[in-house]
Amino acid sequence: MRRPRAEHRALKVAFLFIGMPVGGAEDFALGVYPHLAPEVDARFVCLRELGMLGEEALAAGWPVELMPLFPKKRISPLAVWKFSRWLDREGIDVVHSQTYHAHLFGVAAARLSGAAAILHQQKTLGEMPLRKRVLFQLCLRGAKKILTLSAQTRAEISSRFSIPSSLVEVVPNAIDDDLFRPVGDNRVIRKNLGLPEDEILFGTVASLHPVKNHKATIEALAILRHRGLRPKAVFVGDGVARKELENFALEHGVWEQIVFAGRRRPSVPWFQALDFFVLPSFWEGQALALLQALSCRLPVIVSRIEGNTAVLGENHAGYFDPNDSAKLAELIASATKDAAAREALLARNAAIPTCRDAARQLKRIYSEIA
Repeated sequence: MRRPRAEHRALKVAFLFIGMPVGGAEDFALGVYPHLAPEVDARFVCLRELGMLGEEALAAGWPVELMPLFPKKRISPLAVWKFSRWLDREGIDVVHSQTYHAHLFGVAAARLSGAAAILHQQKTLGEMPLRKRVLFQLCLRGAKKILTLSAQTRAEISSRFSIPSSLVEVVPNAIDDDLFRPVGDNRVIRKNLGLPEDEILFGTVASLHPVKNHKATIEALAILRHRGLRPKAVFVGDGVARKELENFALEHGVWEQIVFAGRRRPSVPWFQALDFFVLPSFWEGQALALLQALSCRLPVIVSRIEGNTAVLGENHAGYFDPNDSAKLAELIASATKDAAAREALLARNAAIPTCRDAARQLKRIYSEIA
């Protein structure tokens, strides 16, 4: 067991990742980091590769450690022991893991070193194979605190895995509202990005992954094309489904209506360039991109799933079933043609947590468990 932390010393926290690609969990940790000091001395640890965001943070002079102890999906007990020794040498008080494999690695190493483990469940709970379910439950039981993005996921974890509700707390996703702000006239931004300056333009900022359901947007564009409407869309992001989506757009005759922009950093101007935002995902923990769009005061059209309703409430005008491309087409058509319709899609009363809010909450949690 580690010696008690010296009085008045900053808490030492390791944000643990396998790698840090462009994603919500990574953006969350990077967003709260500047607001944690001086009470918390945080650093980022990547167990396989840095990833794009890890490289950005390292280039910016932030404390990022690459410790290639987990090169494949099989966890080595020796690697866990080595990481636990590093935690002990560095005097780490809290290991804060963000993804499933990082949970497995981090909880085990934290217990060996005497550090407190926080399991941050960034996704809603789906069906799990038996082996994954058993391992996940062991991680939950080994954590000092479990964080979720919504009250529904908190309740599901407590009921499905028999975890006391007192150990589970909602820490919603958060944005930097100093960066994500509305703009009046976005034509200059569009010009700088090479986008049409005077057309109604919608889009999304999300990985090109099947779960993001970009095919629904392409199908909606094809439906509208048959009706004589040709709105233009921007897909900001990259991923395993890019080639498939490009081919899908070609097959549906809407290739020229879509800008496949790829990964873009910073993402702020890409939000500010849009007239409205679309997110057709099959599931989300709590989409950071949705919060960023709301902070930029964009009208939003989103799938009716837990992660979105937790932010927008049940009565938002822009909901559609993620399998209903025809309904999505109707919403896009209305928002494209009518400024009043776009106005109705503004979520004026949605609570948008900020990184400052999240950092205050995390500092309290860290101090309670360390």
